Amino acid sequence: MGKSEKKTNGVEELKKVFQKRNFYVTKDAGKVFLYALLLPLAVGLLFGYISIAIAKGTGINVEESTNVIKEMCEKFLWFSIPYMALTQIVFLIIYFGYNKFNRIEQKACNISFKKANVWTCLLSVLVGIISVFGFFVLIEGVFGNMFDSIGLLKSLNDSYQPPNNTVGFYFLNLLLLGIIPAIVEELLFRGIIFQGLRDRFKPLSSVLLTALLFALMHQSITQFIYPFILGVVLTIVMDKTNNLLYPIIIHFFNNFTTLTLGFLQDSGKINIGLLGMQWWWYILGFVFAIVTGAILFVIYKFYLIKKAKINVEKHGEAPLTNGISLGKFPLTMVIGIVVSLIMIVINAL
Repeated sequence: MGKSEKKTNGVEELKKVFQKRNFYVTKDAGKVFLYALLLPLAVGLLFGYISIAIAKGTGINVEESTNVIKEMCEKFLWFSIPYMALTQIVFLIIYFGYNKFNRIEQKACNISFKKANVWTCLLSVLVGIISVFGFFVLIEGVFGNMFDSIGLLKSLNDSYQPPNNTVGFYFLNLLLLGIIPAIVEELLFRGIIFQGLRDRFKPLSSVLLTALLFALMHQSITQFIYPFILGVVLTIVMDKTNNLLYPIIIHFFNNFTTLTLGFLQDSGKINIGLLGMQWWWYILGFVFAIVTGAILFVIYKFYLIKKAKINVEKHGEAPLTNGISLGKFPLTMVIGIVVSLIMIVINAL
């Protein structure tokens, strides 16, 4: 090997050392999941202390109030807006901060507008809408009544539920509970966590594990089943297209449909509650689920697996160590799962 060739190889190796990487590993997935659980809890606790201080200053009787934050949100719009966006702001900080600190390119999440396909975008809209009618209605109807009968909905009812009965509140909720979560949650779960899991797990295992972590992130037994199913759909789409834009579209239109139905219900345009009292509504729910499943299967079988997905050549150096693991699972991920299970139990009490 000549001197010039050695010099060239040396320069290339030096570039690799200083070049940011454009991919994630399982170690990243474990850390980000744990951060996504603990940091919102810590910030929420700090927010709670600040809430009590503000409550005392505004004349709210803190000692007699069972839920200070809920009471503050119901009385003051300027307080409820940052509270509703709190978790998503933390998620956004985690995404950009983690990439910055670990020298990972921000575009490593694999989102591309230039390479997006119009038909895939339209199908993503369809999937986001029909998932609500196909699964959410059935799950809420069947399991919602079951959870209510055993008292598991009490904690949900005790939490702050933003009003959604006017056009102004509808668009505010659409921004805070529809658009922002669709973007931020996909950046973390399909952008970092799923792509990190693919480094060590097989595709199916990565899909199911990502969906499980996505469901556990909600920290509620009453909000576990549907997020898990939706998580499977979102992750399969990401796996087959390798473009985060499509899961974001599905996630947004899923939120959009749910919020729109809620707005129509709260404003008195429709009465979904009465439908839920009818026996035939449950049968219709099963039919919706079967039809939706069939539509999703057709889209997957005859479209997604035949579409060429975006291939991105990896560059940059992977972390030198994988950290402490339990088998294939990073210790940080195991801790995160345990913490989320504990929070589910606490929230159910």
